[in-house]
Amino acid sequence: MSNKFTVAAVAIGLVLVHGCATSPAAKIDFDPAIEFSSYHVFTWFSENPMKVGETANPPSVSLQNDLMAAIQSSLEASSYKLADSPELADFLVSFTVGSRESTKPDSDSETAPTVRGRGGWGTAYHGGANESYTQGILVINIFDAAEHRLVWHGASTTKITEQDRDNMPQVINAIVDTILSEFPPHSDR
Repeated sequence: MSNKFTVAAVAIGLVLVHGCATSPAAKIDFDPAIEFSSYHVFTWFSENPMKVGETANPPSVSLQNDLMAAIQSSLEASSYKLADSPELADFLVSFTVGSRESTKPDSDSETAPTVRGRGGWGTAYHGGANESYTQGILVINIFDAAEHRLVWHGASTTKITEQDRDNMPQVINAIVDTILSEFPPHSDR
């Protein structure tokens, strides 16, 4: 009976963990006065549309080109066209990247927190290993080409694992697609 209970508990745990694993969500903001259905053609805000925000490590040399290719591909998949010149564009695209190093206590550690210091006063210490990871941030901004005014903003923050580092093109495409799936904004907002 104990063995059946253990197998059932593990199966339920796996279902719960799998159900909680989701792709990074996008947070968006936009100007509701803009008629996004009039946008059909885009170009880059500048020759180098990537800005680097606060970051734990400098981005790779190829990151701007990889992000530009992913953004262009995602927009073209939604029937937008890349303009031959800025004068022909309805909207302009720029993006910002950033990262920060984070650490979280290993959730599998069964060691109770202990307090170190004289007489029980001091800093709390959680036994067990800590998990260090990079939290990557991508922000995509859309500007009205005629007014050079920000009209749409999408952002996503995601944990970057070692496996992700080995598959950055796929990770970049997934994050860009997640953000741009919200562009244009849905009319029910």
